[in-house]
Amino acid sequence: MSTLTITGLHKSFGTTEVLRGVDLRVTQGSLTAVLGPSGCGKTTLLRTVAGFERPDAGQVRLGHVEVVGPRTWLPAEKRRVGVVPQEGTLFPHLDVAQNVGFGLPRRSPGRRERVQRVLDVVGLADLADRRPHELSGGQQQRVALARALAPEPEVVLLDEPFSALDAGLRAAVREDVRAALHEVGATALLVTHDQEEALSIADEVAVMRAGRVVQHGTPQTVYLRPADLDVARFVGEAVVLDARANGANRVSTLLGPLHVLGPSPGVGAGVGRVVLRPEQILIVPPGEGTPAIVERTVFHGHDSTVHLTVHPAGTRRGSPASAPIICRVQGSVPEHTEVAVRVDGPVVWYP
Repeated sequence: MSTLTITGLHKSFGTTEVLRGVDLRVTQGSLTAVLGPSGCGKTTLLRTVAGFERPDAGQVRLGHVEVVGPRTWLPAEKRRVGVVPQEGTLFPHLDVAQNVGFGLPRRSPGRRERVQRVLDVVGLADLADRRPHELSGGQQQRVALARALAPEPEVVLLDEPFSALDAGLRAAVREDVRAALHEVGATALLVTHDQEEALSIADEVAVMRAGRVVQHGTPQTVYLRPADLDVARFVGEAVVLDARANGANRVSTLLGPLHVLGPSPGVGAGVGRVVLRPEQILIVPPGEGTPAIVERTVFHGHDSTVHLTVHPAGTRRGSPASAPIICRVQGSVPEHTEVAVRVDGPVVWYP
């Protein structure tokens, strides 16, 4: 496996510019998720790396080998890139072992052993003789991954491979896929629009918007220190509050004085906005925080989302100064209950 390096990639379809100078580096043996809304260019990026689309400009390198460049265009079949599509697209007339071994030369030494090895990796060694119609959706996706890994590619590309699975199955299969990729030391690029998926299984996350990578870092960094308000709103739920800087990384807000995750440019004077996550907002007994009313509680099973209307000191319910807030709690909170809220931990400031 090799490091994947993408530099200054541009691609247009007619007058529509889809990729606008994409830079991205996927370290050898790591899994990077490219996260973004529909139309941001993430699938075009994957297809360009695979060799299915030819860019207008830019460079793609697999290790020290340039596969795309000003004077270079290596065809897809010569790139040693494995692709796992949205749906397994297995050959229905072939059994599991034959599907996995399809991309291997028929007379190559060790072919059978290689097929068995990758089936062991994805946990399907005992299903080698099954046909695709005899498998569950999750098993079919693991066969597709085994097929991509069998030729020992330089990089594995995964195009929203879990989107067709039921929600309950999706989490288990993506953990299986992550474990399999790490076991063989694969360099992998996953394209997804699912924030939970990207944050939970990737070593690094690259957020795309309008044809550019606007932030690239660990899942913790992208979630806790989003590059801008749009990233904050897209990657998980965000509560955005107007704020006035008080200096020394402190701001005044509707929820009282808050500490800013520093160092933060512009926290010294003026006004701006802060972002905090719903899990940072704690419901406490009246009198122990900012007064609030529970307007609605949405039960999810593992927790609940509570919609609150907050009333700063000196205002009453229904006054124009009130503002909507959401938080997450274990269990449930009755609607129309009078409570108080306080913020746990620092917030992120944007001038």
